[in-house]
Amino acid sequence: MDGDVWHLVEGRRDDGAPAIFRIRELAPRLELPRIFVVEMPYPITEMSNLPNAAAYRRLADFEEQWIIPTCAATGYELVGLKIEEGSFFLYMYGATDPNAVIARLSPFDAALGFYDDEDPSWGEYATLRDLLDQAKALPIHTKLPPRAPTVIETPAAAPKTTTTLKKPTAKKRAPKKLAAKKPAAKKPAAKQPAAKKPAAKKPAAKRRPTKKR
Repeated sequence: MDGDVWHLVEGRRDDGAPAIFRIRELAPRLELPRIFVVEMPYPITEMSNLPNAAAYRRLADFEEQWIIPTCAATGYELVGLKIEEGSFFLYMYGATDPNAVIARLSPFDAALGFYDDEDPSWGEYATLRDLLDQAKALPIHTKLPPRAPTVIETPAAAPKTTTTLKKPTAKKRAPKKLAAKKPAAKKPAAKQPAAKKPAAKKPAAKRRPTKKR
């Protein structure tokens, strides 16, 4: 992070709640295809729901003593910070096993939350840069001084299999359609024998009278 520039951007969510972003200006490193987000809660004591001075001091300690050394050891890059609704969200990109990052950061606070996912095109960072570009177009823009250089250690080879901490969305299976049953063919009714017509009676032959001789 030697010589990198960080920018402070203030904004509001769709519901009007305030949100603060600290965005690092750098070219995406596509060799780091996995995004990793750490959520660190803070107590809400202000009407704005933003952190107080004590919460900011705790964040600074977490970054300097935990985040930066972990990034140096695992090869991850810290690219941004979002502050809203009682939580700090620290955005990082890396290529090694995220479980190694979790193992290093978990002892700081049991309330930490971790999220990771594949993002080979750095799409999440592109969203942050869009916010930064919009802020640069405004008359007032805050540029933070560069951070002190950090020595990056060569990360050890990571196992090919990683565990994604996001719960997969359950897919609902469509119910099988039951085929309509064909009505059973009705057997034709047995034909009743036709009524026999009574045979016509032949008239009895009339006897002719015999002439007497």
